[in-house]
Amino acid sequence: MTLVLKKVIAAALFCGAAAMSVVLLVTDWPVPHSRRTGYFAVTTSEKSDLSHIDEWNRAAKAKYGPDASTSASMSSHELTWVARVGDKVVETRPFGFSVYGFLGVFMVSNVESFPFELSIEPKDPVKPGKTVDKVKASFAKTAPAEALEFGNREWRPAHCHSPKPPEFGFPLYSSDLGVDTSSICLMQSDGGPHTALIGFARLDASFWVRLLSRRVCRILATSWIESMMSQPDVKRPDYVACILATKASGASREVVAARFLEVRDDKTLAVFD
Repeated sequence: MTLVLKKVIAAALFCGAAAMSVVLLVTDWPVPHSRRTGYFAVTTSEKSDLSHIDEWNRAAKAKYGPDASTSASMSSHELTWVARVGDKVVETRPFGFSVYGFLGVFMVSNVESFPFELSIEPKDPVKPGKTVDKVKASFAKTAPAEALEFGNREWRPAHCHSPKPPEFGFPLYSSDLGVDTSSICLMQSDGGPHTALIGFARLDASFWVRLLSRRVCRILATSWIESMMSQPDVKRPDYVACILATKASGASREVVAARFLEVRDDKTLAVFD
């Protein structure tokens, strides 16, 4: 075997190993799988970031003169700042949008359905008595009927708090991934045998980190369980919902990923197929 051929084979083996490593990271393999099947649906609430509008208006006057006018234009996809001189559009900028809350349902077949709602906006707090009705109204036409059967019990969030971000370790170094905002609540009902931990995290992350949302969610969920169980009189939750929001550089909207996991007796996490 020639030296050149040996180098080619070594390079091929290295590339194959690298590709396999990427696949394992993206799929978060190997992880346990739940024996049950699950269904979930999530919708988000967004707010626009208007903090730059005065700065943009001043800059437009300085750049295009005193006759420049500015306005906000709403299309079907985004809110845009527009600068005009006369009838001519001379500059546009998209307003950024960020997720501040979400509403959803998580059903574990032959076990229970969990309605949930979470808000990180103090001006728009969750009204627990309205969550079930809001979930039914939002998903009546898209979710299976059995997923919206919550019984007559009163569902409410409990023990809501903002946990400390975990150490993600290799390959998710802190320079590539940071938790900007996080909030968790325990969804439970009066007399209900099961509970679900619902968590949200906004990530300040590189684009490629989004590909690893399964791994990120599993690490977050593990830390959230520990944080929740440190609260007074809180037992191990049965399930965890992890909702991530990330925004690529230059993008106007965040991308949301949702993962749902079963919490086993030893607190290991099993994914739903």
